[in-house]
Amino acid sequence: MNFEPFKLVPVGYVRKNGETFIEILPKFTDAIDGLQEGEWIKLILWFHGSDNPERRSVLKVHPYNNPENPLRGVFATRSPVRPNPLAIYAVKIHRIEGNRLYIDWIDAHDGTPVVDIKILVERLDCPRETPVPEEELDIPSSRQIGEVNLIPRKSEHLDKLKEVSPEEYDALILEVGPKTTVLTAKELVELIEALNEIYENLPVEIRDRLATLKQRTD
Repeated sequence: MNFEPFKLVPVGYVRKNGETFIEILPKFTDAIDGLQEGEWIKLILWFHGSDNPERRSVLKVHPYNNPENPLRGVFATRSPVRPNPLAIYAVKIHRIEGNRLYIDWIDAHDGTPVVDIKILVERLDCPRETPVPEEELDIPSSRQIGEVNLIPRKSEHLDKLKEVSPEEYDALILEVGPKTTVLTAKELVELIEALNEIYENLPVEIRDRLATLKQRTD
């Protein structure tokens, strides 16, 4: 089998000057639009200091670099020595200043290339047994409102669920930032009723303006 090389380009670099921050290169500053202070993200770094043929060929290491620990395959460790020296960190954004993302301290060296940044989503990045398998979610019908993401369950094959009660049928995945919860059909109806009640209690002037905005968009 031939292994064709592929290209990774840095989108920024780890910087340390008393604080730790990610300096995004000017070419990629538009890509951080939408990130929020207080949000958790995943950093994918390239450990360039471990990038040489000798280190790439190491397939077993002593975890934590302690020879007292039995050798393990690098895929079962977080060692920086691996076939492709990638590192993944989950960090919190403390503040954003221009093209700088100030984050928690990490053990990467100053100048380490950042090859990608992704938001942290509990449902995908902190897996646990969930009532609704991923393949049963209607991802294309998802709606994002502010920081709230609504992911409905697929409606197909509902004939098989005739015996399932509204209290048992998990209808909606609700994500707020990285946090995830599941609403049953009964809870979904209760949420709709609560939202309608909150809407009706809005000032009349606000509801009138909302109605005017809706007419313009229809």
